[in-house]
Amino acid sequence: MPFVGAVSFFASGSPDSTHVLVSIGLANASLTFAREGDRFRAGYTVAISVQDGATPVRRTEAREEVLVASFRETSRVDESVLYEELLTVPPGRYALTVSVRDDGSARLSEDDATLNVPRLGAGSLSSPVAFARATVRASELALPNVIANPAASATFGRDTSVVFFVEGYGPGAAGRVVQAAVRTDGGQLIYRDSATLALRGAVYSGTVTLPIAKVGIGSMTLSMWSPGGSDTVRAPFFVGFGLDLPLASYDEMVNYLRWFAPAPDVQALRDATPASRPAAWGAFVKKFSGADGSMEPLRDYFARMVDANARFREEASPGWMTDRGKVLLGLGRPDQVYQQMSRTLVQPGRQETWEYRNLNVVLTFYDQDGFGRWKLTPSSDAAFMAAWRRRFQ
Repeated sequence: MPFVGAVSFFASGSPDSTHVLVSIGLANASLTFAREGDRFRAGYTVAISVQDGATPVRRTEAREEVLVASFRETSRVDESVLYEELLTVPPGRYALTVSVRDDGSARLSEDDATLNVPRLGAGSLSSPVAFARATVRASELALPNVIANPAASATFGRDTSVVFFVEGYGPGAAGRVVQAAVRTDGGQLIYRDSATLALRGAVYSGTVTLPIAKVGIGSMTLSMWSPGGSDTVRAPFFVGFGLDLPLASYDEMVNYLRWFAPAPDVQALRDATPASRPAAWGAFVKKFSGADGSMEPLRDYFARMVDANARFREEASPGWMTDRGKVLLGLGRPDQVYQQMSRTLVQPGRQETWEYRNLNVVLTFYDQDGFGRWKLTPSSDAAFMAAWRRRFQ
């Protein structure tokens, strides 16, 4: 029962307590839907527990329902179902347990984490929160009203930026300047900027916008602090290639491109320093854009990757890393596919032939043991590599 979660901290009206926002996202495809007239309904249960050693501090459990209008919506793979719970606890160190259960199948997933709840006094900042909607509050006595995006992710080619909401606390002028820095998983600086939080009543609040063209792709961390302050708040975020593809590190994201471009171009991305990655990525996209400057070639490539993952998965290997997957990525969709039994002593078992008429290429895969592990014959593997290299001449 997969889900993605995030925890954010906001000041309350008392220095002896902090608001803890637990946000969860899950996909419709993870739920078991039942038809209800011309609609489809699914249920899920979320349980959240906060403990101080063996002493329970807070525990909540809620059953929720999702109602969609079409069967197609039941198979959405993005985390479109959002659940939130706002807990108020004293600052301290706790054990947090979150479990999500699909009521239709009883599938369950549980995650444990150490929860370090800060004391948010004057001069401090809230957690930066990637959000779907945020309403500013004029007083710490009011409850935070934020619909968080727990995945904190963006898609290259569709989104132009990642936006975070943040609050500041304590007296001061009409505006409070905060510094922002984006770093790689290894801690190297990629991007730096500043923003001004406006004073709205008794609480500072505002947004920080991170342009994707400046930060590039992969998993990163946003850090924010007030000049002269001692505390730094952080939030992870991700820029990926699509909702259907796993979010990963920069190197893993570059690895997805191995059949999109020649090896030297992919290696240049891999060798780029953290500071030069956004520029290197921009140059790569420009070089391999469509004739009209669009990113259709990349979009088509990743659409085929999603197709390969769905159709060609073999044991522990994702579909795009199998032989049939690499051919689909490297040469596109074949004009004709047909299977037959092979009785030759060289390659016994089932055979599958892919024909590319415009490339004058016919490739043969074989499943020797009958377990669905399809491999290119040696001659077809050589023919594929030759045809793939010709694409870039």
